[in-house]
Amino acid sequence: MLNNLKHNRFWFWKALETYGIGVMFIIRQNTISFYPPRSSLLMYFDDPPFIFLMGIVGTFTIVYALWDINNLAYRSLMTGLLTFVWLLFFIVFMLWDWEQGIFIGFESMYAAFVLASIINEIVVRG
Repeated sequence: MLNNLKHNRFWFWKALETYGIGVMFIIRQNTISFYPPRSSLLMYFDDPPFIFLMGIVGTFTIVYALWDINNLAYRSLMTGLLTFVWLLFFIVFMLWDWEQGIFIGFESMYAAFVLASIINEIVVRG
């Protein structure tokens, strides 16, 4: 397992980052909120169903990083789910910044860098 962790350390850190954004949503309740309070579809992306989705994707990634599963296209499924989650939250954070009148916020920039590193790893390492 330690050898797999050395080989797949990139995916291990991406799993921890995915868990981290879920923990941020739990600690900072209503991270995506609007003042004055108004209804928006974006407000639901920091609710428990999406936090649970991030936990599932993070677990898929941790399993791959620690055990290096090479059957049933597990790596393709894991990278696809991870890319989907970070692309989704990049878009949500960008729309939230746009509605708040901010050019680009910390969350948007962080999600962009994580997404870019995932895509780079997929393209370069295949």
